Amino acid sequence: MNAQSLSAPERGLVVLIGIALLATGVVFFASETRSLVPPLASSIVLEDVVVVLPTFRDARKMDLNTASAAELVRLPGIGDVLASRIIAHRGEHGPFTSIDGLLAVSGIGPTVVEAIRDLVIVGEPGERTPDGQ
Repeated sequence: MNAQSLSAPERGLVVLIGIALLATGVVFFASETRSLVPPLASSIVLEDVVVVLPTFRDARKMDLNTASAAELVRLPGIGDVLASRIIAHRGEHGPFTSIDGLLAVSGIGPTVVEAIRDLVIVGEPGERTPDGQ
């Protein structure tokens, strides 16, 4: 089946899907040309296809002294447990004075600190929210 055998609405749908994929940043790379429109009774099988999904990061750095648990879990290597420990550490010991202060949090080692170093900052102690988050 080729593009000429598709009806106008089907070609329009293919174009709209292509635009939607481009707009979302999803890119398909195929090693050879093949039809992406299967016969009605079969499934789509694409060999040698790589799907690239974009990762979007907030351009602003996250402040360790004001970030909520929901924000902290967006950092690489930080899950729900470590986010809770970071917030608990802030509550018990006060605001972080440096990014390396994270090393005092149980479960956080040098590898995690280096992975997030360029994504976080340590704000002024007066910038903390009243609830410590």
